[in-house]
Amino acid sequence: MNRVLRVAALSAVALLSVAAARRRSFLPPAPPVAELNATRSFAITDKAILDGFAFERLMNALAQRSGTPTTGLQLYQQWLDTQNPKPGLAVADAPHCDDFLLPDGKPSFNGFPRRCPTPEGALASSNPFPGREYIPIAVMNRFDLTPIDGSHCGEYRIVYARVASPKDELHFIFEAVLPNPHPEQGLTACRPVAQFWADLSSVDSLSERRAKLEELFFDGIPGFEPVIDAAHYAGGVEHGRVRSAQMTLGQAENSLRFYQFRLAKNCAGSNCRLMMLPDMLENMPPGRLFDGHDTSDPAKQFRDEFVTQVARLAIRDVNLFFLETSPKYSMHESDPGGLPFIYDGPFAASQNTPAGKDFSDRIQAELTRTGSTLTPLLVINRAESLNCVGCHVLSGPIGEGVVLPRAVGAQHVTENPNEMRDGDGGPKTRFGVSPAVQDVFLPHRIEILRSFLATGKPPVHSKSIDDDGTGSSKMTLGGRRGVQ
Repeated sequence: MNRVLRVAALSAVALLSVAAARRRSFLPPAPPVAELNATRSFAITDKAILDGFAFERLMNALAQRSGTPTTGLQLYQQWLDTQNPKPGLAVADAPHCDDFLLPDGKPSFNGFPRRCPTPEGALASSNPFPGREYIPIAVMNRFDLTPIDGSHCGEYRIVYARVASPKDELHFIFEAVLPNPHPEQGLTACRPVAQFWADLSSVDSLSERRAKLEELFFDGIPGFEPVIDAAHYAGGVEHGRVRSAQMTLGQAENSLRFYQFRLAKNCAGSNCRLMMLPDMLENMPPGRLFDGHDTSDPAKQFRDEFVTQVARLAIRDVNLFFLETSPKYSMHESDPGGLPFIYDGPFAASQNTPAGKDFSDRIQAELTRTGSTLTPLLVINRAESLNCVGCHVLSGPIGEGVVLPRAVGAQHVTENPNEMRDGDGGPKTRFGVSPAVQDVFLPHRIEILRSFLATGKPPVHSKSIDDDGTGSSKMTLGGRRGVQ
């Protein structure tokens, strides 16, 4: 090619490049994500919407979708009967609180003590449905708990409060994990669910928002199973769960207690029934495992595992620091007596023992490795804040500028009439949420959803922990799991 032709060819290429660049520069930007409304898309506590989530309707839906002859009432009574000694008040051949015993003969579960019976066990012989003893007080969007690998599409929760007796405080939290219909597509396949929640922010009509939420939970949106399905409460962080918060005032032992359950289909031959089974509370080891005076193999193994969690606990963000202890170290009941949910006391009291000092020194070595200025005791405080009682009761500074926000009493959603908020339906038409949820956790969850819809990618912080070898293969988009 002669010089003239080469120049002409190069000029043509240059012109095409400039034209392409101009076209790119004038391409319309990706549409911005609409403003997200916390009370419409994340923490729905409007009474007019929640009326569609009656407790009886939920229990019957769980029973019916299980494909067993179990009724919603039978499931409820069997569930409460797990807190009675055998043969129980409702179902003799089902789990009861004295099925397992410690060497001293006291009832246990997973090797740790439990109460038997509880004051609430008497409800196993009751029918709560005609009098609407339980009312729904919140529907919670936890898309932020979607794993970054898209193995499921988040958790969606319904909170119920028993209002039959002013002396009782009894909340049930149904925490369903929604399966990803196309796990081979990863996080991308969860986008319709994320968009569903975002779209609620622009729906002004309470009745329309209620209809959409009822469709998601009871019928399923296109391509997805209904949220309410027994299989979505099958146990653990990957398969959903049911938790309860229980306190009976006027009793000799009236402490707030938490429990965890899972749903399972139990079959004997061709005869199947749906059952609520006791399960281990996540991140709820007893305080004695932090005590260097305990030199048993399980205690030593727990402390070895805990040291591997220090980097996670040292994250400088109240929304992001976390803990993942093995279920074998977890209790079924948060307070069977003796204040086992307190960790810093046993830890500090054992610093004069060889095992206690070694435990503290290893925590400090991990803090030094990660560049954290926390003390070992503050790390223990953070772990305590992530158990059920700590999450609902503790508040205040826990090092490096991280402050635990407070609950309302000991709850993050409350039926207390004095905490009712004004809503779209008028004055005092919304149940109240805690300052922790409203001012700290919801803004974080909003940003998670907004960022995902804008980019399709998980937030940077979701991968940062995993990249340095201290994270989890099931790292979520970013959220404290236990908070409603």
